[in-house]
Order: sequence, then structure tokens, then C-alpha cells
Amino acid sequence: TYALMAPVWGMLADRHGKRVMFMRSGFGIALTYVLMAVSHNHYQVFAWRALNGLLSGFIPSAILLVATNTPEVHLGFALGIIQTANSIGTIMGPMIGGVSANLFGVRSTLFASAAVLALAAVCAYYGTREEIRPQQRKSTFLTDMRQVTSNGALRIIMISQLLINTALMVIQPTLPLFVGEIVTTNVAMFTGVIFSIIGVSTALGAPLFGKIKNLNYQGLYVLGIGSGAILSITQGLTRSVWLLGGERFLFGFANAAMLVGGNVLLTQYSNPEERGRIFGVFNGIASLGSVAGPLLGGFLGDRLGLASPFYGSAILLLVAGWFVWTGLNARQALLETQAAMWWHRLHDRAHSHSHNHSHRHLFHKE
Repeated sequence: TYALMAPVWGMLADRHGKRVMFMRSGFGIALTYVLMAVSHNHYQVFAWRALNGLLSGFIPSAILLVATNTPEVHLGFALGIIQTANSIGTIMGPMIGGVSANLFGVRSTLFASAAVLALAAVCAYYGTREEIRPQQRKSTFLTDMRQVTSNGALRIIMISQLLINTALMVIQPTLPLFVGEIVTTNVAMFTGVIFSIIGVSTALGAPLFGKIKNLNYQGLYVLGIGSGAILSITQGLTRSVWLLGGERFLFGFANAAMLVGGNVLLTQYSNPEERGRIFGVFNGIASLGSVAGPLLGGFLGDRLGLASPFYGSAILLLVAGWFVWTGLNARQALLETQAAMWWHRLHDRAHSHSHNHSHRHLFHKE
């Protein structure tokens, strides 16, 4: 249901401002949580979850606000901070929710979540500023879709992100069963760690990539996709839960590169006054991967074994990388990205060496 409304919310964000979308999505999701808390059967919960998807969009609104109002020189770091906050919430949310549900019950936890969401919406609305640019033309979903698909770069980014989202979700249905195959004790604990550890490294990597000066985000995007494909293959081959955890941790850095690189590229290839509509169409199409991924993963796991979703994920990432590599001529961009990373590493080492040398010199004088 989120895919149905994302383009509409993006269009309204361009017309009325991105901050308004914080209030709309925050209070909208809070309302669905309250309705779920007072539900009496699973049909009602299903209906309110569908409504939740229609009203969602808090994180995309934050990304869009940052992408529209941040100077391009700071764009990567700012979007990295947003992704870090999102990753931390993804890790902490289930943990806090599980403890709260155990202590106070599921309904009370839903009421508390609704209150937190409403508070977050108010803080985001009154704690941020934005410049609302006048629209040059009126638009509809069809015209927005035509604009995205007619722009070669935006079309490639949209297709690649759909494939990436599908690849990320392919392993979700079978990962607990895969972990259960390679460990015999504390399966639930190891499964929880394996699921959450990718969020830790994503939270660490997103601002790190954003801080690198002169970074070519097109190359970062390709590097993240390629690294993710390789790590997906190695995860399918491993039979050690500790090795799997390490590979999932490294995969989080690849995920951070894909997230930051993709969002910066989408911002760079879109006009500021039309970014809401473009991000809306982009998020709506890309979110279809969250539907297709688990279905494909369940099918592969059932027919070809529990390791096969990892290989399916790798194939999807390789196809996405091929689209970006050929469509955006990313070879030079990848070389520039690698050079920027090496320069950043050498600069940090030189700065650290100079700092240590000055300390030794002062100590010698004393």
C-alpha cells in the first residue's frame, strides 16, 4: 500500500513543503497504531496495517528534506546521518518493543509507540526549516512517471534500486532457518544478532562515506553493489555462524554505500523544485522490492535450498550493478571513488603521524 501513495505524497511535498509531510505521516502512523491497539481480531489489524502503508513516509520525508535543503558539498554526510539514525532505530526499535511488550503488553506498547511518533512529528516540524520553491508546472502521477522514465539516469537508478531492494529482502524469510542449520544451541539469540548486526555497520558506514572529500558517489554506488554481491555469495557458502556474522557486518558497509550513493545520485540528477515528486515515484517503485523479495526468497528456499536466496540476492545485485555500470558509464567514477578513499586514508594517517610527532617533540623539550 505504501507504493500506491508514495508518488502522491511526493507531489504534495513539492506543493506544500516537506515539513508538512512529517506531521501527516507521523500522526497518520500514530493513528494506525492506536487503531491496532484497540482491534479485536486479525481482520481489523490487517486493515489498519494496510492503512499504515498508505499513510507512511516519515523517513522518506526526512531524506527528501535533507536532500532539498542541504548544500551539495555536505549532502553525502547529511544523508549519511539520516541513514545512521534510521539504522539505529531499526536496531533499537524491536529490542525496546520486545521488552515493553513483555513487561506491559502489546496494546500498551502500541499506545506508547503512537505517542512517540506524534512527538517525533512535532519535533521534526518545529525543529527544521525549509525553502519552498514555487512549482513551474502542475503534475499528475502519469506525468511524474513519464519524467522519471524519460530521464536516462533516473531510470537506471530507479531500476537498480528496485533490484537492490528485492535483493536485500530475498533472504529475510529463510535467514532464521539458515541460521538454525548451522547452529544447534541458542538459535533465537544468534538469529537476532545476525539480523541486527547489519544495522550496526550500516549506521557506522553511512556517515563515514559522507565525510570523504571529493568522493564520486556514482563510483560509491557501484562499489557498494559489487561488494554486496560478493558478500552475498560468501554468506551462502559459509557454515560457521561466527563467519556469517562477520560477513553480515561487512555487508552493512556495502549497504551503507548503496544507500548514501543512491540517494545522492537521485538528488544530483533531479531538479530541486521537482525532487518531492521524483523521490515519491522512486520510493513507490523501489518499495515493490520489499514485496517481491520475500516471495522470491521463500520460493527459492523451498525449491533450491536455504542457501539459494543468498545466491539469488547476488544475481540481483550483479544485474543492478550491470545497469549502473553500463548506463551511467561508471568505470571512471569507480576509479575516482577508490582514489578518494585511499587519499582520505593516507590523509588521516599523515595527520595522526604529525600529531604523534608533535607530542613526542614536546615531551622531549620538557
